[in-house]
Amino acid sequence: MKSLPIATVLAVSFGTLVVITVVIVLGISLVSGLRNTRDLLTDKAEAAMKTTEYDLRDLLDPAAFQTTYISRLITSGQLKIDDRDQLSDFLLGALAGTPQISSLTFVAPNFQVTAANRTSRRVITLDESNDPVARRGLADISGRKDGSWGPLVYVSTLAETVLNYREPVIRDGEFIGALIATVPATIVNARMNAGPLLTNGKRFILYGTGRVLTQEGIDKPDTGLSMDNVIPKLEEIDDPVLRNIWSKNGEKLELLGDDATFNSHYLEVGGKGYIFVYKDLEGYADRPFTIGYYILNDDVAVELRRLMIAGFAGLGIMLLSAVVAIVIGRRISRPVLALSAASRQISQLDFSTVKSLPRSRFTEVDEANNAYNRMLRGLTWFETYVPKSLVRKLMESGEARSEERVVTVMFTDIAGFTPQAESMSSEDVADFLNHHFELVTSCIEAEGGTVDKFIGDAVMAFWGAPDHQPDHAARACRAGLAIKKAIIADNEERRKQGLGDVHMRIGIHTGPLVVGNIGSAGRLNYTVVGDTVNIAQRMEQYGKTLSPDQTDDVLILVTDATFEATTDVKAERIGDYRLKGRHDPVTIYRLD
Repeated sequence: MKSLPIATVLAVSFGTLVVITVVIVLGISLVSGLRNTRDLLTDKAEAAMKTTEYDLRDLLDPAAFQTTYISRLITSGQLKIDDRDQLSDFLLGALAGTPQISSLTFVAPNFQVTAANRTSRRVITLDESNDPVARRGLADISGRKDGSWGPLVYVSTLAETVLNYREPVIRDGEFIGALIATVPATIVNARMNAGPLLTNGKRFILYGTGRVLTQEGIDKPDTGLSMDNVIPKLEEIDDPVLRNIWSKNGEKLELLGDDATFNSHYLEVGGKGYIFVYKDLEGYADRPFTIGYYILNDDVAVELRRLMIAGFAGLGIMLLSAVVAIVIGRRISRPVLALSAASRQISQLDFSTVKSLPRSRFTEVDEANNAYNRMLRGLTWFETYVPKSLVRKLMESGEARSEERVVTVMFTDIAGFTPQAESMSSEDVADFLNHHFELVTSCIEAEGGTVDKFIGDAVMAFWGAPDHQPDHAARACRAGLAIKKAIIADNEERRKQGLGDVHMRIGIHTGPLVVGNIGSAGRLNYTVVGDTVNIAQRMEQYGKTLSPDQTDDVLILVTDATFEATTDVKAERIGDYRLKGRHDPVTIYRLD
């Protein structure tokens, strides 16, 4: 691939950029006017959309929260559904805290209904086992795991339509009933009409796209509602403007752009122009609500058209000169931006998500990308040998000097691995150890530990360095318990495969150590040195003495120094023992 010098490209494009600059300056006034008009309309529309949306959420969400809360009380056993008086009191009490709910009902699997009604202030019980609608509804709810808003329902006894939130009640994986909260559509209407009236316009909420849930100025439809016609269709309402909202004559308002959080179009009805602004709101019925408003705005529409015509004319003039600069600018900036973004990822040591950079037609960029790719390959290998926490410390301070700290050291070892490995091939031994080390190190690193080294089938790790971790002892203990859990789960899989169990010993000790770079000038290792390491290793080895025929999957022993440095670890005191090579006895605890 032949590369082009970037300096040559810049020289060639300079004349073009001068021409573009002149054209842009001439069009500043037009662009500014267009942008100001667009921003004003967009901000106004977004504010109106948010107000309507927040009002609706503020009305309906508490009903869902109240229903879910009662469901959890039943699930936990605090509210007993067999105690009718207690259940009735809770249902009536819930109505007091959520005035928008007209009724709150509990339906048992046998279709026995307990319903609290706001109007009557009473709780009634019914048997709906012969109602096919109730059977279909309960079957739908019982198949769900979480609560949801169902389809709108017309209640003949109330002569009005309600929104209903259905919450399945599940205890120990078994469906034991359903809670249903209803919110009348008239309540939604009242909330929408409570705001200030629009001048030359109206707010509305559509159920889907073809039915009208609420309409500013209309409290409740007089007639025509039924179980099959829960709310009026668009063609049934008296408002000719809203009735024609989806007319094919509507024109999209391109000026507002595609990045707006709402939809809009312009429509002429009866010789007058209207601007419709709307958006979909999902999650409160079986189909989305369309919330929005329309306003009479012929003057704005005319001005928008004038600005659009003038803008298109100006864009046509600038198009030829702008295309060249845009294409060249993108060709130059794209690889540079890609290199910059990739470099930022590397600075976060996030090598796993960084991809190699492609070749470039520009000589300088191509050379930079090649150098970057070579560096990435080296760093990817480097990451497998050096802990990220240590690398971050070196990046921040430029050094990792030796110092004395109180840290917690862990040693792990596989019980009886040597005779087991003698009957395995070298490849099987390597695969087994890689899998085992993956389980152990993931638990250690999840608690912020640093894996120091692998010694045969053993792992040495420590907490409290290079990062300062005040809870390093607790972290080490949690890591040990996590390793135990992982080994138990892995042993279950091994038994399914006809393999023997893996038994481990873990020793943990907390104490002062020298931590930092240890080694020669040409070969350094960031590690810990001191008697604390010896004690931790001997703790692990003491597991052989304490349990020569180890039957537990994992035996975790900690010293009193570690146990006393933690506050939330449960352990069994084994006793005071004298470890090999030490004169003073050490109090040993067994971690469970």
